Amino acid sequence: MTTIAYDGKTLVTDSQVTLDGKRFGKTQKIFRLHSRAVLAIAGSMDVSYEIMRWLNGDAEKPALDKEQDDFEALVIEPDGSAWEIAPGLRRFPACIPWSGGTGGIVAMTAMRCGKTAQEAVELACEIDTKSSGPLQIHLVAV
Repeated sequence: MTTIAYDGKTLVTDSQVTLDGKRFGKTQKIFRLHSRAVLAIAGSMDVSYEIMRWLNGDAEKPALDKEQDDFEALVIEPDGSAWEIAPGLRRFPACIPWSGGTGGIVAMTAMRCGKTAQEAVELACEIDTKSSGPLQIHLVAV
């Protein structure tokens, strides 16, 4: 899947693409939205792009299959506030620090132990087989 970490200052993701336990390459996982907010998303690439297009106002709200369309997403507004997108495409305020994806537990543990979001994703990439670099980093200017 991926690893996403946000420590209130920096949003970081890995870039690896996997399918059925195989590495397929690298992709972008942080997106600048038309609203100037930033989206980080973990999950299948087709679902990720559908959600990004919806948030941009370029498409209708996607009809996702809750059984198959597994994803985790975080949106950071220009003021630094963050909200999570849950299954069913519900939005709610995110707790900071925030992490998601298959390496999310490793990343959260690292941030709770004082590591930055970047250090947390680096550590997750060492442990989680579905996450690897290069890292994608977005500094939040508030």
